[in-house]
Amino acid sequence: MTKLVGQYWILKGQILVYFLFTIPLLAQQSPANDSVFVEYLLEKKYYNDALKWTQHRQTLPYFRGLAFYNQLQLDSAIRYFEQVPFSHPNHAKAKFLEGFGHTYLKHYPLANQVLQQVNTADSLQIALRNFQMAGIALLSRDIPRFGSLQKQFSGQYFAFSQEEENLSEHFKLIENHRRKSPLMAGVLSAVVPGSGKIYAGKTGQGIIAFIQNLALGLQAYEAYRRDGWKSPRFLVYGGLFTFFYVGNIWGSTLSIHIRNQEFNDKINQQILFNMQVPIRAVFNQ
Repeated sequence: MTKLVGQYWILKGQILVYFLFTIPLLAQQSPANDSVFVEYLLEKKYYNDALKWTQHRQTLPYFRGLAFYNQLQLDSAIRYFEQVPFSHPNHAKAKFLEGFGHTYLKHYPLANQVLQQVNTADSLQIALRNFQMAGIALLSRDIPRFGSLQKQFSGQYFAFSQEEENLSEHFKLIENHRRKSPLMAGVLSAVVPGSGKIYAGKTGQGIIAFIQNLALGLQAYEAYRRDGWKSPRFLVYGGLFTFFYVGNIWGSTLSIHIRNQEFNDKINQQILFNMQVPIRAVFNQ
């Protein structure tokens, strides 16, 4: 009986020692295990599951940022990328993604500020930072700054050499884009109805506007010549002519605004695409 009691206390002591030494080790390994699991969820594009898993694990802001970023919830992604410590192995990547998030949201000064915080000696990342800042300059139409940054394009990095060429082509398109004047379109339409539409590149609409205004103007003139300005016929056709004439002027100026906006939206989308691709290529996201 005494022997059994002794074995019992020896076994209990071994269990106590096991817990004293192994539990701290498991606690140290759990963040790494969490990281591997979250990386798996992100790789499988289970973004919502990744967010649920990391909800109470505030030591994983980088992965929460990635999950939000891949769902285009950029405000939330930026908030978590800001929390990634400098010692984190993916700190530089987080900063580039944070900068692109600000760029996409048109927070250009903030985007530049974030990119300038990327403290790296890696020549590839330095060139990537220059490329991203050049893209921001082009999006904000800061042509002198873009020209300065463009001089540092080397074309020697396969990850974004093509994107450097594309950005230079976008710059040429912006420079050569003939920005037409809404005021000029309005003046032309006031002189010759429809000519402002033709100036805006809407030839068919311009011809139709000219015919409409000409027909109504002739009817109003005929009514005035025969029946005088107080006649119901003149008042009807005169009112219709005035409505279409003023609408023709306004429509011409609006067409120029829309034309310029369409060009800017299209070129900006292309610039943003060319800025995002190198980040994925460099960091193999």
